[in-house]
Amino acid sequence: MNKKLLITALVLLTLNFAYGQDANNPIDPNPTFGLFNRFYSDNESRLQFLANVTYGKWFLRFTAEYEFNYNNEPGYSSIVLDDGKEINENHFSSTNILVARTFKSKDGNHSFGVGGVVSYLHERRFAGGLNFVSVSKVNGWRYISLVTLQAGKETFLMEFQPGIYRDFNNGWYFRSHPRMLFNFETGNNEIPIGAGIGKIFKNGTPVVNVFLEPQYDLANDVIMLYAGVKTLF
Repeated sequence: MNKKLLITALVLLTLNFAYGQDANNPIDPNPTFGLFNRFYSDNESRLQFLANVTYGKWFLRFTAEYEFNYNNEPGYSSIVLDDGKEINENHFSSTNILVARTFKSKDGNHSFGVGGVVSYLHERRFAGGLNFVSVSKVNGWRYISLVTLQAGKETFLMEFQPGIYRDFNNGWYFRSHPRMLFNFETGNNEIPIGAGIGKIFKNGTPVVNVFLEPQYDLANDVIMLYAGVKTLF
């Protein structure tokens, strides 16, 4: 697992590009594609693909997630059947489509959107609900939030992403942007906190944005690493 983390760090931080702007704004009108991985100690990781774009006053986002499991010991299984049998295997986790109507303040420093979201989960269940997304710039800091609340058959989920960013010279920036997940049906939650660094590179098109953010999951007492790369066209 340590080798995986080292390789990820080297790949993300040794790309040779130049600085680009607005790469941390999820409502940026430019088409964005990203790959994010959440490493949960030596037990598992969850790879997420993301694509989003703002067209006019509408923000659209698509995500798909796949889970990789490394620990075969009892108690770490990701799937538990009705008969209690545990299956620890790699599997598709979820996919969703989010649409939000966006609004912007007169000074352009504050944007937010409200809309709907529909998901398909690996339990062969559908869920749907509401979403809220916002971006604010205050005194050099950028505050970002994303909230979704979804319900379905035996399903009641919430995702909360509070983000804080601060840009520095040469494309470097500070970030604290955990992805908190709440399952009100099963009681299985993820409440990570952490802080990390990122770098924005630009050499024409696309703009490339990479980051590493160590985190600690308060709900499960697990050390995590959140890492990813995004491209803006």
